[in-house]
Amino acid sequence: MGGLSLFCCKLEATKNLTASTSLGEAGVLGMVGLEVRAIGSDELQIWDTLVASSAQGTIFHTSDWSFRTASSLNQTLIILGCYEGGELIGGCPLLLSNQYGLLKIASSAAALTPYGGMVITDRESTKRRERELHYNKVIAAICEYILRQRFDYVNLVNSPGLEDIRAFTQNGWVSKVYYTYTLPIGGDVLDRISKNARRSIRKAQKLGVYATQHFDTEMYWDLTVDTFGRQNSRPPFSKEHLVMMLNMIRDMGIGEMWIARTSSGEVAAAEVVLRDSQTVHRWSAASSEEHLNTGATSLLLSEIFTDVLDRNYTSINLMAGNIAHLSAFVTSFNPSLVPYYGVELHKQKYMFLKGLKTIFTR
Repeated sequence: MGGLSLFCCKLEATKNLTASTSLGEAGVLGMVGLEVRAIGSDELQIWDTLVASSAQGTIFHTSDWSFRTASSLNQTLIILGCYEGGELIGGCPLLLSNQYGLLKIASSAAALTPYGGMVITDRESTKRRERELHYNKVIAAICEYILRQRFDYVNLVNSPGLEDIRAFTQNGWVSKVYYTYTLPIGGDVLDRISKNARRSIRKAQKLGVYATQHFDTEMYWDLTVDTFGRQNSRPPFSKEHLVMMLNMIRDMGIGEMWIARTSSGEVAAAEVVLRDSQTVHRWSAASSEEHLNTGATSLLLSEIFTDVLDRNYTSINLMAGNIAHLSAFVTSFNPSLVPYYGVELHKQKYMFLKGLKTIFTR
């Protein structure tokens, strides 16, 4: 989908917002001095500027990423904005759905979108109390607005930049802790990794494994299916969704696909990395079972580290903190473990129907 088509998708989604989602009286809710409402199509650039400057903002919060995800998954997107004196000081993208025609659901979590949730302007103050008050008032205003919509279930997975979720938990939201790994990039990063990782890289080099940047969506899907197949499972997303997101990444120039090949040209491993204003994200990875012992995956990451350094980024988000066998590989590069937090709010109807589904599944 090109830029014009994507804009039309955004505009249509924004038009449908008022007609189909019943977002409260006059679409506005406020604490004292604050206004919460759906961001209009003419304000998307302002939203993206906020995302780029906020500690919580990631590529996954941007309007392009959010609208493409909603379109691909056949869901409705609303970006809630919190305004003070007409200035956008925070917000939260939500994907809306009505499962089985019975459950009204709002979520920031989606296939291939690891983070969502709150984005808040940074407070230029050295006083912790002022910073906390600023964060808490934005979160409280948006949560109050969400509550008035009477969703049966709300699920927000905030980015690592939101370190304090007490404004949620002290008001009845249930929290969940997730983990990711971040690696500082600077100097000779390969000197700081484990001996096993360096050994794998040297092995790959001796075997003639090499890495290049190239988008091949069909190859990547096949490799992804093989990777999940080794765990006796299927990818938790469709081929169509993966291809749509890969095409956007390529067309908008917000990331690269890296491919490691053997000396004979066979694909051994592949990774997709994304870039935003603050860091690089190791978004997706897949590998060939036949070439697992070549060290190709380690060599591929080492080439990505070099590219990240050349682009003047100071860190890379390696992901992989929530799956044991992936963590075992990533920790060989000696990264830092970083928590991030999800919060949920649900009604009894949601829990009842979820319990019924579990019983019938069994």
